[in-house]
Amino acid sequence: MPRPLPQIRIQHGLPVELRTAAAALYWRHFGAQLLPLPARHRRGMALVRAALRADHALVALSPQGRLIGIAGFRDAQGGLLATDPHSFRAVWGGARGRLCHLSTGLYRAGPQTEDLVIDGIAIHPGWRRQGIARALVRAVADHARARGHNALRAEVAAGNPEALAAWRAMGFSRLSRHRLGWPWSRPAHVLRLTL
Repeated sequence: MPRPLPQIRIQHGLPVELRTAAAALYWRHFGAQLLPLPARHRRGMALVRAALRADHALVALSPQGRLIGIAGFRDAQGGLLATDPHSFRAVWGGARGRLCHLSTGLYRAGPQTEDLVIDGIAIHPGWRRQGIARALVRAVADHARARGHNALRAEVAAGNPEALAAWRAMGFSRLSRHRLGWPWSRPAHVLRLTL
């Protein structure tokens, strides 16, 4: 029998005081996928912190107000992380920052869509398997409906059967399989949930 969901609060937007915690959590989950070359934790976290777009996030907060989960989303205005060169220059300086930013041109995003795309969900390790990811997906779905989107999309690595099963358990179905991300990345499933 599933445990009852703890008294958490989900809100749209990322409060300024939680930006560092959000960067650490997102980097821990997705750092290996964000850059074409490995980056040290401190620099990677600094890049995510500089690039975070607060209005493209929904956050889950503990009863004490600590960040325990984050869901980013991508729409016609972009995703959770800004893709302009400013964040890269802020972390690596002028020439190296420009080079790092230019290398992101190799990254292949998912296909264009009118759907709201979930741009990654990260849950603090101590709060996993308590229904927080599901609650965040429900909140993203509500956000999408309120803005006129008919469906949600998510992308999951084809070599990650646990993640695929979790998304399917939330009602997502496989739409297609593509090579997304870096040219050397494994294929990914594009999943869709009609709202």
